Amino acid sequence: MSARTGAVEVCPGDLERYRLLVETASDVFYQLDQLGRWTYLNRAWQEVTGFPVASSIGTPLLESVYPTDLGTARRLLDSVLSGESPCERVDLRLKTSTGSYRWVELMARPFGRIGQGISGVTGTLRDVTAKRLAEEALRENEERYRRIFSNIQDIYFESSMGGLIIEVSPSIENSLGYRRDQLIGMPFAMLCDDPEAVGEIRERLQEYEQLRDFELLLRPRGGETLPCSVNASLVRDESGKPLKIVGSIRDISERKRAEEEIRSLAYHDHLTGLPNRSLLRDRMQQALAQARRQNRQMALLFLDLDRFKDVNDTLGHDAGDELLRMVARQLDSCVRQSDTVARLGGDEFVILLTSVKNAHDPVVVAEKILQLLTRPFVLNGKEVFTSTSIGIAMYPDDGADADTLLKHADMAMYEAKEHGRGHFQFFSEKMHQAAFDRNLLERKLRVALEEGQFQLYYQPQWDMRGRRLIGVEALVRWFHPEDGPISPARFIPVAEDTGLIRPLGEWVLRTACAQLRAWQDAGHRPIRVGVNISGRQFRQPDLVEMIDRILAETGLDPRQLELELTETYLMEDAAATSRTLEYLKVRGLELAIDDFGTGYSSLNYLKHFPIDRIKIDQSFVREVVSNADDAAIVEAIIAMANSLELDVIAEGVETARQLRFLKDRGCSEMQGYFFARPMPADEMGAYLREHRDRLHLPERGLEDAPDDPAPELLFGSAIH
Repeated sequence: MSARTGAVEVCPGDLERYRLLVETASDVFYQLDQLGRWTYLNRAWQEVTGFPVASSIGTPLLESVYPTDLGTARRLLDSVLSGESPCERVDLRLKTSTGSYRWVELMARPFGRIGQGISGVTGTLRDVTAKRLAEEALRENEERYRRIFSNIQDIYFESSMGGLIIEVSPSIENSLGYRRDQLIGMPFAMLCDDPEAVGEIRERLQEYEQLRDFELLLRPRGGETLPCSVNASLVRDESGKPLKIVGSIRDISERKRAEEEIRSLAYHDHLTGLPNRSLLRDRMQQALAQARRQNRQMALLFLDLDRFKDVNDTLGHDAGDELLRMVARQLDSCVRQSDTVARLGGDEFVILLTSVKNAHDPVVVAEKILQLLTRPFVLNGKEVFTSTSIGIAMYPDDGADADTLLKHADMAMYEAKEHGRGHFQFFSEKMHQAAFDRNLLERKLRVALEEGQFQLYYQPQWDMRGRRLIGVEALVRWFHPEDGPISPARFIPVAEDTGLIRPLGEWVLRTACAQLRAWQDAGHRPIRVGVNISGRQFRQPDLVEMIDRILAETGLDPRQLELELTETYLMEDAAATSRTLEYLKVRGLELAIDDFGTGYSSLNYLKHFPIDRIKIDQSFVREVVSNADDAAIVEAIIAMANSLELDVIAEGVETARQLRFLKDRGCSEMQGYFFARPMPADEMGAYLREHRDRLHLPERGLEDAPDDPAPELLFGSAIH
């Protein structure tokens, strides 16, 4: 510094260094004169605005400012040039050469010579466009999330690891009646019907990080419990330590009501409200298991009303229905609460008596029933007299399983009818002839397997949406050289019980796959083939290996093979069933539930097992247009299948009225005598040749067809 002048001496090298720093800076360095015109701009100006420095020097700052921000720029110039502020900082937008704008942070200070006042403005411009856009996006997101948080129907929540509510959405007031501010800081367990559910949620999250569809009951303020489904995730801090739980709660009360309604329709008789065959079977299984454990007896009473047809014929079906309801109430009054009265259909009832001491107990009940039903019933103002015949089978003497007990009780009931009706009859030794016949059938079955007496028949399956032939079901037939045709209903149960179902099932599967491949090699279009897999087959440990081997041997595409499984067996070991089904599914096979509606665990396994299709049992289809119970069950099954995105096919379609009923309710896949009876391979080949070019039904509308048209009029001469 010069002592004489007090001025700072700057060497030429320093000036060059300062110039380089300014010219290479990423921020814009500028100067404005007293009129607000640019007098200096470094190179960064062009990088920010796109305008050359030379063309911008001498132009006013205000010409560079975006119109919306002109007021901000004027106030800044006035404040700095007037000396009111030693430094100003504002954010504003500058025009660019492309016609858009850039956000900049503008720093401004006055400058001038001492004693001569302010002669201009100097400062820097920093491009903050990215920052401003990020802030605006953040504000928009915050506003969006605030709206979602305020209007979401589900309940959003956050809780501490200790179970205290940190945050909860306002929707909780509509669901549970609590205000949001009342719950912040309160234990989540206070909302749960089972307080231990909170601990279970926490434990599962610590193990799996996420929780899906965890069901629990919440307690609304001043109301009944509310079934809900929880989805939640675990939030950890930077060190991985669990920090909090976040998730959502959905009211599933409507779904639960729908499931209960479907369950009631599927497992209760619509007319009388009694358990139906499916629920009876389930309760029999439970009662049998308990009787085995406790070494107790149980009894099964099979009832059939005498002369019930006369009531329908003389007074009408409405009177007959009312009589069935009255009889159901009378039967229910004759048993203990632990016993079961079920209606199998028509005028057949079954009573399950658990924990009987001896054969005298069912006799007391049977005599009471016979006495009650001899009293007249008043129908439409008229007295109607009826009676019943009762067959009794005892566990364990007359059978060790549900099917055997039902069969023996049914046989005993027919024996009672033969004794003049209005009687009861125990299953007797002379009825053991049936067991002898069964043993004889088993021996013949073994010979039939050795000599190849079996033959596969095929029944077409049609999709009425596109009127397309989509597949066939392979059905095994036994033609005995002396006895003639033997029904599968006779020999399949014997094969199941004796283990012969394994070689028979493998033969059926190999023959069906080879035949389908042969039809394709002959030029027919690919369709699927459905093969029934029995419960015994499904439980064999090498099932998957056997199927892989057969597919490799026959060269059939796995996607063309559909395995039909009976629902009764699926829930015996749900974990093992699930694994086997997954092994099959990853190979591309189709999986169907056969005879759907006759089991008791349908709703549970459909939710968890990889099923593609359900087959409505023909027992429901047979009277679907004349029986309200069957119609309600079929409608419920179709609706449930649609909601679970499962295909559904109806078996046993025999009339145009059944077809129209099913199609109108959303079931388009069908099979039955209306389309074609099961036929041997050569006739099925002729059927395929007849439909080779299009594989669909004639354009003539089936909806307008008579109930029982001659099949060849609709489907061609090859259909039988």
